[in-house]
Amino acid sequence: MRKCRLCEGDIGTNRPDQEVHVCIVKAAVRPDGCWLDGKSTLKAMCAGSMTFVPTQQFEDRAVAFRKIGEAIDKSELHLRNALLSLTAEQRFELMRRACPELKVKLSPLLADVRVEKVKPPDREPFIPDDLPDGLKSELVRYRDRLKRRHELLLKRGHSRSPRYLSELMKMPVRLARFLEGEGITSWDGMRKRDIVSFLAANPLVRPTALTRLLRAIAEDKPFSDRRGRYVRGRTASKPSPLQEVLSPAELDAALAGIKESRSDVEYAAAWLVGKLGMTAAAAHGITADLLRLDESGRLVIRPAKVWVVVPKSVAKVLTRVADEVAPGWSKAKENEFEFIRLFDQKLPKLDDFRSEVLGGDARRLRASAVYTAMLRGNLDRVTLNQTMGVSIATITSIERHLSGDLHRKVDPALVAERNKVLRGDDDSD
Repeated sequence: MRKCRLCEGDIGTNRPDQEVHVCIVKAAVRPDGCWLDGKSTLKAMCAGSMTFVPTQQFEDRAVAFRKIGEAIDKSELHLRNALLSLTAEQRFELMRRACPELKVKLSPLLADVRVEKVKPPDREPFIPDDLPDGLKSELVRYRDRLKRRHELLLKRGHSRSPRYLSELMKMPVRLARFLEGEGITSWDGMRKRDIVSFLAANPLVRPTALTRLLRAIAEDKPFSDRRGRYVRGRTASKPSPLQEVLSPAELDAALAGIKESRSDVEYAAAWLVGKLGMTAAAAHGITADLLRLDESGRLVIRPAKVWVVVPKSVAKVLTRVADEVAPGWSKAKENEFEFIRLFDQKLPKLDDFRSEVLGGDARRLRASAVYTAMLRGNLDRVTLNQTMGVSIATITSIERHLSGDLHRKVDPALVAERNKVLRGDDDSD
């Protein structure tokens, strides 16, 4: 018999073959004083937000809901102190699993106490313990360098996925496993032919995925301290790669296909990528505080730093979703609902959203949105950056599709006057 993590009562079960961890499951025999049977509706919401079975984050979730549940019927000060006592991981689990009513109550308080943005904890990079020491030790040093670089990026205002470090370490670990299978126990014993054999055995791996690791092994300086300084013999930097784009007609056809085959909510999220130029991650995790109604009653959204009017067809879907997850959003003050994700539980996971809804074409759809805006005359880089959030480097790359028109465009009136002179039709002396 297990104890409830909220009320600390003993949880019984109607089915001896099933172990019960929370009171919300049907097989549970609830203890006396169970929050689900109490008079407090808010405490019952906390108990009802717990998952049916324990997961990796079950401990953080249980602690969060217990602290909030104990303070939720007291004063607002007690509730704020309870929120401040939670760790970042516990706050994430709280806002991830809370029911809509709890989210609406807690989000303004979280914004008011100015805690850090609720986000998943960073996933720790995995290095197998059974690797030979010659391979493992270098991977550990490489991981530590990646962590230092990650911290520096965050300090400079950049943002990275919680899986950023773990994804960067996947390929080096796979290469180490391959070398171990070939009988190589240290990186010093690796030759170019071994890298070629690894790439041949893993055709989906791009050679560039190993560049940073190989540079780290060869120079012991994966992130050169000479960056930004003149080095004799250094060649000019390569231009950023050309972004693939769709024509406006092809983009409209792609979005129309998504509209026909997917739900209204999925299409609305895809529209944010293909028309407003948001990244798939930003569209998937957009929060309710980024929606507003302007003076004329139109829905406006803020993809980056500028508010943009949303067409009625998409506005209808976004308004309906906002009413469900954040009642009162249209009258909220500034960032009160910045902790309520608009599409939480309404879209597939981010990777599935990219692959299934966007067809693995998220990057090209976003670039196409920028390209279409340029074709319509929006050529100012700062305006595009402020409106869509796209970087200047990406804008510069997409401009290369327009290089001929962009730099050779001449006023038609000037062309007409020039032609008169060339034909001898000009009457002036």
